[in-house]
Parts: sequence; C-alpha cells; structure tokens
Amino acid sequence: MKRALPGSSSQRAVVLLVETSRAYGRGICRGVARFAEQHPQWMILYQERNLKQSIPDFLKKYKVDGILMRVDQPALAREIVSLGIPTVDLLGEPEKDGCPVYMTDDFAMTAMASDHLINNGFVYFAFCGFPGIPWSDRRQRGFVECVGRANFQVFCYERRSRHVGEVLRAEEHGFLEIEAIAKWLKSVPKPVGLFACNDVRALQVVQACHVAGYVVPDEVAVLGVDNDEIITELSHPKLSSIQPDTLYTGYKACLCLDKMMNGLRPEPYFDWTPPIGVIERDSTNMIATTDDLVVGALRTIREEACAGLTVKKLVDALHISRSNLDTKFRRLLARTVHGEITRVRLKRVCQLLCAGDDSLATIARKSGYLDVSHLSRSFRKNIGVWPGEYRKGIRSRGIHSADRPLTPRGVT
Repeated sequence: MKRALPGSSSQRAVVLLVETSRAYGRGICRGVARFAEQHPQWMILYQERNLKQSIPDFLKKYKVDGILMRVDQPALAREIVSLGIPTVDLLGEPEKDGCPVYMTDDFAMTAMASDHLINNGFVYFAFCGFPGIPWSDRRQRGFVECVGRANFQVFCYERRSRHVGEVLRAEEHGFLEIEAIAKWLKSVPKPVGLFACNDVRALQVVQACHVAGYVVPDEVAVLGVDNDEIITELSHPKLSSIQPDTLYTGYKACLCLDKMMNGLRPEPYFDWTPPIGVIERDSTNMIATTDDLVVGALRTIREEACAGLTVKKLVDALHISRSNLDTKFRRLLARTVHGEITRVRLKRVCQLLCAGDDSLATIARKSGYLDVSHLSRSFRKNIGVWPGEYRKGIRSRGIHSADRPLTPRGVT
C-alpha cells in the first residue's frame, strides 16, 4: 500500500513529469508554477528529468493526487495512465493513452509560418520535418495546405524509413541526415522559404545549408518552432522561430487536472493552444524578390513605417506612380503599399502593447499613427479587437513579454 506524503491532509500532491532541458518544457513548468501560486493547496512534486526517463520511484511509493506529464515513449505514458491517478498529457496524441491531451495548435502554427514566409515575398517553399512523428506530420500537412491556398507549392523532405514514436530518437538520428538534407536542398528552387517542424530540425537544416554551400537566408530562409533560446543562439545565422504559448498551455492543463482531482469530468478533453507569434531573427530576415524596386520599397517601409512614412512620401522618393507600385505589390505580396505600411505599424503596436505599460498615445506616436483614434480604428479593423482588449487579454493569461509579436492578417 502506498504511503501518504507528509503535510496537510488538505493539500493535493501533483507530480510534474516535464523536462526542463527544452524551452517548451520550461514554459509548461512556468504555467504550472503560476497556477500553483494561485492555488496554495497544490504541492508540486518535481525532479529534473528529460523526455526519456522512466517513472520516478517516489510515484510508485507514495500516494499522489494527480500527474502532469510530457513523456516521449508511448508505452511509458500508457503505464503511467494505468496507475489510475488523474493525469493530463502535454506531449501525446489524442486517444494514445486514454487521458486528456493539452498541446500547441499545429495548424494555427502552420498558418502563422506560411503568412510569415509569404509576407517576406517568397514564391518557393519547403518543409523539413521528422516523417512519422505525428505532430511533425501535422505541421507538414498544415503548411502544405496553407501555402497551397495561396497557389504555391511546397517541396517536402522525405526519407525512406519513417521515424516511429520517440521524438528524441528522431532528433538524434536527424544529425546523421544532414548530408541527405543537403542533397535534397539542391533539388529545391531558390530562394526558398523553409519551415522546419521544430528548432532542432531547423538547426540541422542550417547546418545542411553550410554543407551544400547555400547562404542563409539569401538562398534558404529557415523558420523553426519553439523559440528555444539556446538553439536559436547556437545557429549561425541566428534562427527565426515560432513562439508557442506554453505558459498558457501549462496553466490550462492545471485547470483540467484540478477538475479531475475533484472527481469532475475533464473539460475540454483535447485542447489546442494557438502559438504567440513569429520571433524573427537573421535566418528569415530577407525580402525574397528579384524586383529591385519592390525590395527597396519594402526595406524603406520596414525602416520608416513607424516614423511617419506615407505612401506619397515613398512613391515620391522612388520616382514611381502609386498605381504602378501598387500593381507590383499586389502581384508579389497580394497587398497594396498602404497595406504593407499598415501591417508593419500594427506589428509594432502589438509588440508595444505586450512589452510594457505605455499609454495608447505613446504607442500611437511610436508606431507612426496620427493619434489614438486613428490607431484604435486601424487596430480594430485589422486585428478584430480594440487595443485595450488585446492588452487585457494578454494580461489576463499572465503573459507579459516583449517577444510577443502578432502579424496582422487580412491587411490589403
């Protein structure tokens, strides 16, 4: 018979089987910490671990009330669930082990990746993942669908044998595939915007580019997932990456587990959290078009949109008519010059709303808007909520980060 842990009988002992070796796991842990801070009756049982470690001995010895787990091996996950303790899975697949699953929304992520690369002017796209790993396959499928809706094709990396089950094993084997990836890249037209299933795979792609002699991002622009600060910094050039909302995922998983420990039905049973946004660094920081006039215009917009740049000032400086420049923008970027200026300004507004407590008047001045009224109308039209609502929504979820950009969609 399992022994009770020392402490108050009113406390809930929750085992946290989440790795801290990756940014994703650390983000989950921050979400759990936020929930536990607000619920003092929760006692977190934690020991440092990785995705492949076995069940801790104390879990077999002591009576616990709940488990939050990210376990790489499906058989081990099923063994943990078979203990009969309320459990929420933060890595698994629906129906894999019979417990609630809380994960990042892979299809929202692929929409964000396609938007980012299309907005940078690419007409050639590629995907490199770990074939056979379910979340990687979902990201490939979603990326192909999103890019396809814009009438572009995606070149996908394939391998003869598919990875099965374990993520870490697939990542470890991936370093043996660098020459194969380099060979595949030679068959892909350039310049290409490449989306990798996660930062580890993106780093392997960057290394394959060095082997093949391709310049990143001029010939191959690389975008990863997880925004792992160690991996993104180890990459040369530094890696652009999609930031998942792990803090919120971890917090929501705690809400679900709390219900289960109170004998209530878990709700929702499957939960998919949209990512926060693209954190752009050098690996995608380019404008992929051979039209020198458009390249110059885009570079000016990125540098001066928030300093009061207008369409008239831009076309005057470029010695071109607005209609001619708009025609080029619509053909290459599917939006107008004004739409691109608005997109850059609103991206800056979102960053400022997340980064601090600046007043809307200050944010309007810093992002190139005439006044608060002009800013608010533009934000509501393109983002779908008022600026104050956007900021309140972020704060209510406990997220307060300067690295939370949002790329406005539908700006024409």
